[in-house]
Amino acid sequence: MSSVIGELLPVFILIVIGYAVRAAGIVTSEAFGQVNRFGYFVLYPAFLFTLSSGADLSGGEAGPFILGILLGFAVLMLISLATRPLYPAEDGPAFTSVFQGSVRWNGFVLLAAAPALYGASGPHLIGVAFGPLVLIVNLVCVIVLARWGRNGANSTRAIVDQIIANPLILGCAAGLLAQAFHVRDLGPVSDVLNLLGQAAMPIAIVCVGAGLDFKAVRAGRVKVATASAFKLILAPAVMWGAATLVGASPLAAAIAAGVGSTPTAAAGYTLAREMGGDPQLMAAIITATTLLSFFTMPIAIALALH
Repeated sequence: MSSVIGELLPVFILIVIGYAVRAAGIVTSEAFGQVNRFGYFVLYPAFLFTLSSGADLSGGEAGPFILGILLGFAVLMLISLATRPLYPAEDGPAFTSVFQGSVRWNGFVLLAAAPALYGASGPHLIGVAFGPLVLIVNLVCVIVLARWGRNGANSTRAIVDQIIANPLILGCAAGLLAQAFHVRDLGPVSDVLNLLGQAAMPIAIVCVGAGLDFKAVRAGRVKVATASAFKLILAPAVMWGAATLVGASPLAAAIAAGVGSTPTAAAGYTLAREMGGDPQLMAAIITATTLLSFFTMPIAIALALH
């Protein structure tokens, strides 16, 4: 347990730095918002393209691992969707935030510590999973927001428009397409995308800290608690169980549990704000899962590795 905490500590220190810089007024919330927006539309798509296009699927563990995490996230999504009748009809935007909070994962947090936690297999398998997993999670979240968000974009055309405008979906789709056609080297373009992608991880983690909102947590306690329980307690168990069920190795199943144990990704806030969700509740869920993951993530990872 102590070794796991030690490997995750630098990641959480970056989160604390982001919060401290914003709280001290060194960088304003508005400025951090613009940085996060730049990351969402530029850095993160570049990172996802580079990771997805360069992922090596030839390893023997890759197939069962991908199948396991996709099955695990499908189960989580179905469980989250099954709670929709518990919300009043007019509370659709809140439901979309709880849904996002329950299924979105902050891969940057785990990837930064993966080499020390899992050895060489960790970054490799997480990198293999990033493309298809981020693509599917974002597709489903866009559909859920289009259906139950304030904008009420229920037509197929409106949903498709939101999908093709989502930079994370585009980055993953382009990367997977490049991988399928074995497009590995785009010359200077690849160099630029690599440089942008290298900046994505620390920027994303620091921006999570800068976006922590404790007032929002108090305002939506029940919904925040629901999403946090789904994300930090249920998700690691489901992911480990799904990976084990499809025949993944014990290490691959442990990495799947690590994926499930991560806090909710901050990209959910941007999506909620732009598609008529409940951004305040989304900020609260991101805050709560990030803070609680200081304690739950090491426990989940240590248990899975035991």
